[in-house]
Amino acid sequence: MTTQILDLNNIERKIFWILVAFIGATIAFYLYSVLALTVAGVDRDRLSRASHDLATKAGDFEAEYLSHSNAVTLARAHELGFREVDAKFAGLSATAVATEITVPKISMAR
Repeated sequence: MTTQILDLNNIERKIFWILVAFIGATIAFYLYSVLALTVAGVDRDRLSRASHDLATKAGDFEAEYLSHSNAVTLARAHELGFREVDAKFAGLSATAVATEITVPKISMAR
């Protein structure tokens, strides 16, 4: 009975371990990429839900603001202590400014 011994010389061992390290690095990079993509997907969904919630709250606040702003009348403003003021611009009243200054119309046509 003869026994064969696998004799790997030094260069073959180096090549073997380099290939094992390369395959290990490839597997580690693959697992890292899958984990990063999964975490990014979960974060995207969470941020999407949060932005939807903020948009809903902003819509609610806008509706509340509009309901409150429609409820304010001149009489209610006087009750709260507000008074009408004639606006003055550089010594002119607002009506004088509006009649003296005309804004030129801008046309985009050539």
